[in-house]
Amino acid sequence: MGNAGNAFDLVVVGLGAMGAAALYHARRQGLRVLGIDRHRPPHELGSTHAETRITRLAVGEGAPYLPFVRRSHELWRDLEARSGEQLLHQSGGLIVTGPGSRPGARWADFTSATARIAREAGIGFDLLDASTATARYPAIVGLDRHQVGFEPTGGIVMAERALSVQLTLAEADGAIVHTDETVDDVVPGGDHVDVVTDRDSYRSHHVVLSTGPWVRELADPSDGALTSVTRQVVYWFEVDDPDAFTIERFPFVMWIGASDAEYLGVFPIPPGGTSALKVLGEQFESTTDPETVDRTVSPSEIDAFYEHCVEPRIAGVNRRCVRATVCLYTNTPDDHFLIDSDPRSDHITVMSPCSGHGFKHSAALGEAVAERVATGTSTLDLDPFRRRRFAV
Repeated sequence: MGNAGNAFDLVVVGLGAMGAAALYHARRQGLRVLGIDRHRPPHELGSTHAETRITRLAVGEGAPYLPFVRRSHELWRDLEARSGEQLLHQSGGLIVTGPGSRPGARWADFTSATARIAREAGIGFDLLDASTATARYPAIVGLDRHQVGFEPTGGIVMAERALSVQLTLAEADGAIVHTDETVDDVVPGGDHVDVVTDRDSYRSHHVVLSTGPWVRELADPSDGALTSVTRQVVYWFEVDDPDAFTIERFPFVMWIGASDAEYLGVFPIPPGGTSALKVLGEQFESTTDPETVDRTVSPSEIDAFYEHCVEPRIAGVNRRCVRATVCLYTNTPDDHFLIDSDPRSDHITVMSPCSGHGFKHSAALGEAVAERVATGTSTLDLDPFRRRRFAV
């Protein structure tokens, strides 16, 4: 299957945040690489769009993530130097936990968890009382009885721009990129894997499956059974004074309430971005898939989110929504990543389910996976993300 011209050291299937990073770093490792995507990235059909992503060194999700986000910050700066593009804006960020957070819930005591990670790692993180936080950021209201923490090294990354930079640099360095091509099958064959698409077939020593919400199509069924895909909505609301919400004057905000329905993410307005306030909620109860998901955002959905989550918390934001888009999370049962060899072959790496918090780590994860493919090991420890933790 495949011919000599279609032989590669690595084929990366899916060129979102994880796949683009893996492709870029694999080429830097000197591998002959091919990247394939069914669409033309960056696009709005998966998980790597909507302009920006939050990044924070003090990752309350757990200490194993910290080396990856720290290394990713270094890599964003290196990519900036190589491309001339500005990717990382360290605006600072607020972690806000409201009263009534349930023990064991997804975001329970997240400000405290973040503070603990920061303290143990020597990362600046200041606990603020409500009056101090409001005096510093007058647009943020309703903080009484809330726990508030501020990380000055946090900020936002330009998501689509970062993806494009990595793909452009990888191609300039000799990587081959095929877009608008769908992979129909990956077939392990001893010391290689055959990749069959709707156009051609390719033979590779290794394959990385970074297909995000399409993971069930190509991964082993046991991995597919571990994942769920959820529909998330991102909104941009008109503001009275856009200058009040720029990266120089406004941090990101992660506002955790008593339930998932009360979560609010707020993003500062970056240079060259939509001149409106980007906000989002999260939900994990209703599942979907990338082919049948409802990609329309209704006026009633917009109004409900504004009234329930935005209006009571952020002053100076108008009801008018200038833009809304649907994003997809691919989730595991414990909300942690799944990055491991496929059960069918050590020549296939699954690198997809990141449960909605993967982008900030993606540059370093791509580097680590590329290192492992090229040398058999990686500088950063991928072991915490293996599937064996799900074994009973």
